[in-house]
Amino acid sequence: MANYFQLILDTLAPVISTFTINGGASVTTSSTVSLSIAVSDASTTGYTMKIWGISGAADEASASWESFATTKSVTLPSSTDGSYTISIKVRDDVYNESSASTATITLSTSLPTITITAPDVTKISEVSGKNICSFSFTSNVALKAWKVKLVPQTSSGEGDGTQILATGGSTNMTGTTLAASTSITCKIYGSDLKVACGGSDGTYVIKVFGQDAENDLWSA
Repeated sequence: MANYFQLILDTLAPVISTFTINGGASVTTSSTVSLSIAVSDASTTGYTMKIWGISGAADEASASWESFATTKSVTLPSSTDGSYTISIKVRDDVYNESSASTATITLSTSLPTITITAPDVTKISEVSGKNICSFSFTSNVALKAWKVKLVPQTSSGEGDGTQILATGGSTNMTGTTLAASTSITCKIYGSDLKVACGGSDGTYVIKVFGQDAENDLWSA
């Protein structure tokens, strides 16, 4: 029988490296949102987390520790339009607690909903005959303006990404005054897409944003 044993001392708290709501989106049309969480520790066995600023946990005192997960669906504390801040702490298996991390999102149930009709092609070049992508879109409400942008991800907001210009022949990349449920056709030329993406070949996300004519809010 051994007359010794090994004992680990761990006094370092986890560090939350990523905490986003809906992938970093600034606006949501639904009070149910998805959280993404990551910590710097390689292993999270036995870790727990505490989330507040959500339905059922308005503040830290009312939040409970639960098993750590990298994604979690939660409900905002109210269905009223406005800005909401969600906070989180992570605790390791010996109860070292991280600092609180926060993320903010705006709930707007009155945002325009933009619907794109599938583009006629999914790949273009700068060569005539293969240099144009045509698509159309509609809005469920009247628009004051619209923009067609190259964005980093599907959840990107109107303030993200790069406006596609019309200097190379593209049409309806921006516009004003569109009636609800009215279809408008847009064309993206390869030369304009090349400028927007910085000249690098690749797969890019194209997103249409509409500004509500009634309250000036941009679609998500």
